[in-house]
Amino acid sequence: MNKRMIAVGPEQAQPDDRQLIEGCLAGDNSAWEALISRYRRLIYSIPLKSRLSPDDAADIFQSVCLKLYERLETLRDHDRISSWLITTTTRECWRVAARNRRDPQNNSAAGDEDDSIANIPADILMPSEEREKLEVQQAVRQSVESLPERCRELLTMLFYQSDKYSYVEIARRMDMPVPSVGPTRARCLQKLKKLLHGKI
Repeated sequence: MNKRMIAVGPEQAQPDDRQLIEGCLAGDNSAWEALISRYRRLIYSIPLKSRLSPDDAADIFQSVCLKLYERLETLRDHDRISSWLITTTTRECWRVAARNRRDPQNNSAAGDEDDSIANIPADILMPSEEREKLEVQQAVRQSVESLPERCRELLTMLFYQSDKYSYVEIARRMDMPVPSVGPTRARCLQKLKKLLHGKI
């Protein structure tokens, strides 16, 4: 097994999906962990939005991860992995919901479907607006991950944490002058905008 590891320092660009998938296929466990970490929130969000239980969401997450692992070699269009995961997770939600309703007629077929990207029907498993929203959210998350560490930390405190931090608190936590928070925020958002160009 190839032991080459994908090493990413705090200021280095994050590997893209293609690099992570290639690492997975080369036997790099850290690439698999990074790939799953990248898409964890996307996968979990779908069963939770469907009002399935946390236990069901965990089962669906495990099932989708297994399907992804089994099909890594067939995922030729790596730019569409978000779409593949949305479709596959939605199918798993249907399967679990059918099982929960104890309807054997609807509970039998989901596990045998061919989930290759080429065979995904366009926008039939979820309203197109909802699919687009999920894909935009994922693109933003990945772009934030690709920012330098200080920008990630700042934008996380500003936009991704339930606690609302004042500029004074942010300056204290980041060891920077209070007047620098606003300009730094603007520079980080500009970097994020560049990363998102052409993705959304």
